[in-house]
Amino acid sequence: MTLEEARQIIRTGSSSLPQQVEAAAFLTSSKQSELGDLIRCLRLRGLPAETAATALYTRTGRPYSGRISDFSADAAEWLQYLARQLEVAAS
Repeated sequence: MTLEEARQIIRTGSSSLPQQVEAAAFLTSSKQSELGDLIRCLRLRGLPAETAATALYTRTGRPYSGRISDFSADAAEWLQYLARQLEVAAS
C-alpha cells in the first residue's frame, strides 16, 4: 500500500473495514503521514480510530494515564486538544 492509497481509503470511508484498518495502520506507521490523516481515521470510528488515537498520543506527547476512561478516539475532542496546544505554543 502506498501513502496515497491509504489516504484515499480513509478519505472515502466507503472501503471495507479490513481495508480501513490496513490504511489506518499504514498511516500511523508512516513518517510521511500528517496529523490530518490521523484525524480522518478517527472519524471512521472503531479499530481504525483507536489505532490513530494511539499514534496521536505518541506523536503529540499528550499525557495518557493508561486508564481506558481517559483514552480519546474522538475526532472533535482531538481537534480541540490540538487547537489548545497551538494556542499555548503561540503565546
